[in-house]
Amino acid sequence: MKKIALITALFFLSSGALFAQKAVNEQDVKVSYVKDFQRQVKNATDIAWWQIDENTFKVTFVDEEKSRQAMVFSNKGMETHYIVENSDYYPRTIVEYIKANYSGYDITDLWVRKARNKMTYQVRIAKMGGFLWWKSEKDVQILNFETDGKFIDE
Repeated sequence: MKKIALITALFFLSSGALFAQKAVNEQDVKVSYVKDFQRQVKNATDIAWWQIDENTFKVTFVDEEKSRQAMVFSNKGMETHYIVENSDYYPRTIVEYIKANYSGYDITDLWVRKARNKMTYQVRIAKMGGFLWWKSEKDVQILNFETDGKFIDE
């Protein structure tokens, strides 16, 4: 019985690291971030704010053209993430790189990242662990690629 309790406790502690961002109300976000978002994005729907750390917030939304996007605001500036929802549109060079260098990992999210007027791809990959119906993400990594598909760093 102690082993089951220990395993359960370890599972919940480790899952907290995977979900480091927490949902927050717009009132809990820095006013300047909210105003900046509202100035840049008109007619957004499905708006959700997330706190990543003390000074970093992410807002996810659907724009006028029905594209899912995210913006990250921090003391370092702002990033825009254009989320690629359909895996048919993932760049083949990136998919092949991950298959060749990260065996057992799957792409969970891919987005075009715009920061300081530079466009790159950012990919979230995960290795699944567990058994039967109880699967969880065992290892998660964020990889960065140039727009031509060249690997930059982890």
